[in-house]
Amino acid sequence: MTDSQSGTVPVAGGSLYYEVRGTGWNVLVVQGGIGDANATAQLVDQLVADGARVITYDRRGLGRSVVDDAAATTIGVHSADAAALLSAVAPEPAVVAGASIGAVIALQLAVDHPDLVAAVIAHEPPLPDVVREADRERELDHVAELARTDVRAAIRHMAGLAGEQPELEPGAAPSRPRGDINATLTRFFAHDFPAVRTSGVDADRVRPVIPKVPVILTGGTGGSERWEYRCARALAQNLGVEFVGIDGGHEAPATHPRSTAAAISRLAAARR
Repeated sequence: MTDSQSGTVPVAGGSLYYEVRGTGWNVLVVQGGIGDANATAQLVDQLVADGARVITYDRRGLGRSVVDDAAATTIGVHSADAAALLSAVAPEPAVVAGASIGAVIALQLAVDHPDLVAAVIAHEPPLPDVVREADRERELDHVAELARTDVRAAIRHMAGLAGEQPELEPGAAPSRPRGDINATLTRFFAHDFPAVRTSGVDADRVRPVIPKVPVILTGGTGGSERWEYRCARALAQNLGVEFVGIDGGHEAPATHPRSTAAAISRLAAARR
């Protein structure tokens, strides 16, 4: 196996673009938001330096992954995509590290395909079935309404719900999404945004897999009042599993890549 490769794997209705870097223990990084395979390049660099073989990919419909836009997308569909990718490129079970929607996908992947997953490290998964708040649901309804006519306004409003973000880790330089940002946001709000809101991921769904697949929840120490942080903490409490604070906020893998990589490597080492 070379230290670097890229390619595509077939999935229902299309294909996924992926990249693999490094040698050693397998870790699948599932990006948050509209992030593509290169969204957390500095995190990948650090994980490779820590001895990992890192798999990243463009989620269906984003970046270089091509799928039928008419097909409905659910978290279960994303889980099946990730399973197809791991089956194709990971010779042994992988540690799956996801943030935001990526964390929801990581949890569902462990439920659906536990034989492919060595451990899950889920950073601030947005889980309305764990922490449901009427005010937030109304705000998200407003985001959905904005997205029908102005996806830029929708993403600005959505970002505002997260509050002020912590300062970047020294030397951090988050990557910009590739391609047409308006098309990417249109895809996100048409498919991924509603998929998260209706994911159904909660403690009852995840609990049966815990004896086989270790699950660790993480939250950025830059704001424990954030809804996503509280979702992670509540799910950890409900499952009776570890909750770990890491530097940064909701987007820590991009804004605090060294700190996040150190946490992933440390947590994975104890559970691989």
